[in-house]
Amino acid sequence: METEALERPADLAVWPALTESAAQMVSTHYASLREALAAAARVLADSSRQPWIITEDGEMLAPTAIRGYLN
Repeated sequence: METEALERPADLAVWPALTESAAQMVSTHYASLREALAAAARVLADSSRQPWIITEDGEMLAPTAIRGYLN
């Protein structure tokens, strides 16, 4: 990912880990992908929730990809 992409807006969708609770998905818009990644890191600490990020370019980052960017 290009460094400038980290400064573009992104959305963080947080899904419950259990599919029965899918209606409880929460989406938040962030001014930058960097901010969305920081928020996703906090979500990953809770095994009952799964973060997904959608970048301004439409790229979807699954929880596994998010972990990769954080390491």
